[in-house]
Order: sequence, then C-alpha cells, then structure tokens
Amino acid sequence: MATNVKPDELNYDHYETKKYDDDIVRSIPGHEELHRHIDQIIQRDYISREKTKVLELGVGTGLTAERILRQIPNAEYTAVDFSEQMLAGARRRLSQYKIKFVNGDYSQIELPTNNDLVVSVVGIHHQETDADKKSLFQRIYDSLNETGAFIFGDLVTYRNSEEATLNEARHFHHLVENAQNEESLREWVHHHKFLNKLAPLEDQVEWLRGVGFREVTAVYQKFNTALIYARK
Repeated sequence: MATNVKPDELNYDHYETKKYDDDIVRSIPGHEELHRHIDQIIQRDYISREKTKVLELGVGTGLTAERILRQIPNAEYTAVDFSEQMLAGARRRLSQYKIKFVNGDYSQIELPTNNDLVVSVVGIHHQETDADKKSLFQRIYDSLNETGAFIFGDLVTYRNSEEATLNEARHFHHLVENAQNEESLREWVHHHKFLNKLAPLEDQVEWLRGVGFREVTAVYQKFNTALIYARK
C-alpha cells in the first residue's frame, strides 16, 4: 500500500468535525493564506466556465471544497477520502451541493477521468516513498483532460539541508505557539515528526514536469507548507 497510514492511525479520525477543523487550521502554517491563493486561482481560471469537472483527493471535512464550491457551485465535484469520519463531516458541510463522495484510498482506487481540475491539500505527503508520489502524480496527470490542471497544497521539505532544518524548526515553533492545548500539541508534533513523509519542494516540481505538466508554479510557501499550480 502506497499510503503510509490508515485512517485510525491519524489523530483526526476520531474527532468531531469542529475540533478537526480548528486543529488543522491551527496546525498547518499558512493554512488561510494558502486557501486565499486557491480562491484566486478559481476566480481567475474557472469561475467564468460554463461547467467544471473537479476531483478532490483527500477532501477531509470539506474545508477546501466549500471554498471552491462557493465560487463554482455548479461544478461536477467528486470528493475522495479514506476516512469515513472525515467524509461524514464533508457530507454535512457540503449538503447544499451536488457531490459524488467516494470512501477509498486514492493511491489505490481508479480515478475518474476527463477532469478539468484535480485538487489535493495536505494529504499526498502520506505517500510512503518518492516513487509512490511520482506514481500518483502520473495518475493525476492522466486523469485530467487535455487542458486540465492540478492544485497541489502540501507539507514539503527542501533540498538544502540548512533551509530544510530552519523551516522544520519554524514549523514546530508554529505548533507550539498555536496548539489548542497540550494534548493537541502532542498529537500534531507526533504526526509531523513520525507520520509525515516529506519530499523536497524542488523535487516535486521536477516530478510534476516529468510526468508531463508544461507549467508548474510554486504559488505560495511558508515553512513546510507549499502550494503548487500545475497545468497541462
């Protein structure tokens, strides 16, 4: 299995949606800024389209999907997550929209094809190896139509060891400063230290180009958080 964790190994799987949402916003440096950049991409490139077919890998409780669907409410939207607990939250949050929910591991299931847009925010770092991440990038590329694009927000590291160490320190400092309580801090520190499989940002840009994306742009970076926009 390419994904390095199971749903019940992640600290959020047993949480109510509200606690998870609060924790993820607190724990991911630049969470709001990253999503503002996603808003801008949707506003610029998709809001004027008559119809957009969107596939989100790792929908969680629907935080990202809700922001996208507010702008393009008529999108044909498929939301995938391997946690039924997360999907339950997404179903509640997104009940006003027409969405196909899929409970499955996106590293294993067959992906829908002919997508205009694939979105994944803070999930692909749980692919076990670099080869697994590259393979998923290829599958995402293949699932897009000829003018499709990929919005990829995730936790990353860097090739330069000093830059990587400094940003790791800043990430942990952010966790200490923003954790809701001691229990939450322990869970998120454990998650980041032992469960996250971070790949260098520079490598992932190269891998995306290698599978065929002609335009790959690092739109936003803060510590271990990055947003990439890749277009065919």
